[in-house]
Amino acid sequence: MFDAKDAKRARSAKGKGSPPVPAASYVQKPILLLILLPLVAVIGLILLGRQLHEKLRGDERYRISLSEVECMPPAGMERADFLAEVQYYSGLPDQLHLLENDLTTRLAAAFAKDPWVEKVQRVEIAPPRRVCVRLRYRTPVLAVPYAGQTRAVDRNGVLLPASASTDSLPVFQGTPKPPAGPAGTAWGDEAVEEAARNAAERAR
Repeated sequence: MFDAKDAKRARSAKGKGSPPVPAASYVQKPILLLILLPLVAVIGLILLGRQLHEKLRGDERYRISLSEVECMPPAGMERADFLAEVQYYSGLPDQLHLLENDLTTRLAAAFAKDPWVEKVQRVEIAPPRRVCVRLRYRTPVLAVPYAGQTRAVDRNGVLLPASASTDSLPVFQGTPKPPAGPAGTAWGDEAVEEAARNAAERAR
């Protein structure tokens, strides 16, 4: 039977009820949403951008032939011949992807490997499909007879390619040591390098 004691216990249980939920728990959820939603949106945009970038890389509109790169060649050379020489020394491909992230750095490193190039001053990529490279070239100042041939060096005694003209250049007097390395590197003979510096001073 349901007596007075049972009723009292029922009222007591009803009075206790469930513990109240702290208000802070209701506040945390909107804050988390405000943080997570922009983060998810940013990640989505990054992934979408990467997919679009990869798709555009295959588009012919964003490719250029190495032979189309604009630059002033060294004196006495045609631009096509110079670009072919750059490709030989650097291993650049025939086609360049204009959307490559490091294309300017890659081109600067490639042109710097050519023995004619003293410094890569600037690489510029401009719309719609234009690549310009500004270079400072080595200038022959001294002719050095060696092993049945005569080779030109620049003001720092750097050996120039065999195609460099030695006409009207002062000639090194003496017997030089063998070149220490290929074209584009210092001859490696102090006498040759000093004579080159003196020749450059006199040519000013």
